Amino acid sequence: MKNTNTRFNHILAILLLFVLLIPASGVCGSTYRELKRGDRGEDVLALKDRLYDLGYIASKNYGDDYNHNTVQRIKDLQKKNGLKATGVATPELQELIFSDQCIAKNGKKAAEFLPSSSEDTADSTPVFVMPAPAGKNPPELDADGFCDADEPYIWASRENGEWTYVSRDIHVEVRQRVDKCVPHKWLEAAIRYRDPAFFGAMINLSTEENPTPSGTFMSKPTTIARNYNAIFAFSDDFFSYRYFNKMKPGIIIRNGQIWSEKTLRGNAKQWPPLDVMALFADGSMKTFESDAHTAQEYLDMGVVSTFAFGPILVENGSPSEDLKKWRTTDRAPRMAMGITADGTVLAVDCLGRRKDAVGVTITWLADKLVELGAVEAINLDGGNTTCMIFMGDVINRPKDTKEKDLRTVNGLIGVREVGD
Repeated sequence: MKNTNTRFNHILAILLLFVLLIPASGVCGSTYRELKRGDRGEDVLALKDRLYDLGYIASKNYGDDYNHNTVQRIKDLQKKNGLKATGVATPELQELIFSDQCIAKNGKKAAEFLPSSSEDTADSTPVFVMPAPAGKNPPELDADGFCDADEPYIWASRENGEWTYVSRDIHVEVRQRVDKCVPHKWLEAAIRYRDPAFFGAMINLSTEENPTPSGTFMSKPTTIARNYNAIFAFSDDFFSYRYFNKMKPGIIIRNGQIWSEKTLRGNAKQWPPLDVMALFADGSMKTFESDAHTAQEYLDMGVVSTFAFGPILVENGSPSEDLKKWRTTDRAPRMAMGITADGTVLAVDCLGRRKDAVGVTITWLADKLVELGAVEAINLDGGNTTCMIFMGDVINRPKDTKEKDLRTVNGLIGVREVGD
């Protein structure tokens, strides 16, 4: 009888343990619930944060709702990882997404470029990586990212949205990006150069045909680019519009010459706030509030050119705190310029007011510059003035755009080869 009771107690204990383990295995097997369109919560927000880190979401302007855009981003990730594109984040899919083995939008595994949870992430500023030269037979680059060849390597493909220029002293990469869900379309440019003299402000120059003093007249941006033999150029702060219309242009210096010392107070809420991006003689850049310094103080600091528009987008590698005082829901064509920790100049031209591109908000633009690796960045003049010119071609406009249809400007920002 004693053996029978012992055997019964043993069996009962096993059954009790089995019953207890069934729900436990359901919890421990996966810490994720299935997420689909219409769901909300902290887990949805965490999922979006991870999609942002992996490059599938371009901006952190999102909430905790699993919406149509989330579905599309999950589908993109599923396709990239060789899975059926359902748009549903199953527990198994989330296990993959939060693992080091998930394939990011750039084609790399998360472990290759994202810090693991065990690593020190105190410095979260993205490290800028120059895109590899585009084209069928790109050149080998030296340790500094330039090409030691007699002739520059040039590649231009509107069809693929790729433009490359590499020489002994200059390296330019431009890529067109598209987000069909919003829809967004924008151009990202990265510029490196050996000598700071290669990069800077390009103002209208006097010629025999037009003896008007340099910088005091308007012309087509393509004309300015040709006059400077610009490899790549983009629109600036369009200070001439304010200058010629008796408005405060901001603190304006171009190539060491003071054009304006009239600006707004630093706490003014007028648009544009006339915040400044200062370009120093050594090629470095720094953002300042509109009234932080006088023009002469900037010159004394070693500044060669200032660009006044704003607001400041990025400071010390993070979106500017002052962005919250501006209307952050307005979408428009926008242009921005920034600089990375290694001195690479970034320019982002966001198209807008068209069916395939509605324009972007300034917070989207700030997040994009941070994502690209900018440590300092400023919003430049937007709207119909924006332009990007690569080897004479206005690449942010349709190929058949006529020069006469371009808006006249006073100057550009660009890079060019400078002879010995």
